[in-house]
Amino acid sequence: MARSIGFFFIGVVFASCATLLVSADKQLFSLNIAPPSGPLKAGAELRLLVTVTNTSDRTIGFISSLGLVPENSYLYEIEVLGPLGNSAPPSDYVRNLKNKPTADFRSEVAHWLKPGASFVDQVTVTRFYDLSEPGKYTIALAREIPPAQNLGKGKVRSNSITITVVR
Repeated sequence: MARSIGFFFIGVVFASCATLLVSADKQLFSLNIAPPSGPLKAGAELRLLVTVTNTSDRTIGFISSLGLVPENSYLYEIEVLGPLGNSAPPSDYVRNLKNKPTADFRSEVAHWLKPGASFVDQVTVTRFYDLSEPGKYTIALAREIPPAQNLGKGKVRSNSITITVVR
């Protein structure tokens, strides 16, 4: 009897470890960005819609600004590689931030996303990067795993898209 209880306990430990390993590899949520339908004119604003989907088995809270399609660029790490494969230059807005004290005023709400549910954010890429030179640009986003929910630490990365900027 004691021997079968011992085997049962070892089996439970192995099953628990296997579950932890599988869930550690699975992302808690996904980020999907779609490219614009056509080329972008040099100097035009580039807004991307980001679909955030809860791929976990629990409800996750996300901070979001107010609005039907909220502008949440500040919640994402934006990576833009230019035509030569290096980081695209910063926008005038970013360059001017270095010389000015900043204050950030915004209203936020929590989005409680059930497993399998999604919401859409908007990210204005050209607020942070200068896309005035013609060529192909590769863009990807990342968002931190929401803190204070015992979800772990790290970031979730989106798919990469390529856009073409024309004169």
